[in-house]
Amino acid sequence: MCKKIFISFLLVALFNLLVGCYSSELVTVPEYNQIEEVDKPKDIRVITKDGQEFHFSDSNFSVKDDTLYGKGKLLLEEKEEILNREIALSNIEAIEFEYVSWLNRIFRGVVFFGILGIIFLLVVTLTYPG
Repeated sequence: MCKKIFISFLLVALFNLLVGCYSSELVTVPEYNQIEEVDKPKDIRVITKDGQEFHFSDSNFSVKDDTLYGKGKLLLEEKEEILNREIALSNIEAIEFEYVSWLNRIFRGVVFFGILGIIFLLVVTLTYPG
């Protein structure tokens, strides 16, 4: 019985560790340009100064000189429109992307396994007194 409970908690913790803890960051164009090339995200959401939102995925975009080129989706209220687009960097308000927060994953894993250990000790102590 204790092994089944322990394995159940372990599977939930492992799933959380593998797929959880993504963070979203909103940066300006100069901040985006400071990101190392190998660390740049493959998917971005671009918000222009006139309020339009574009989603570029799977590295279907590139930045050359002072312009972002790519095939992306224009996000409208009712639908999405796929188009090839050139956006001047001066017209971009912000760039949003998701990244893996390893510190957050480690912290959540330590807390979860700590709580799991306390529950396991309580179950064993209450089940087998003495």
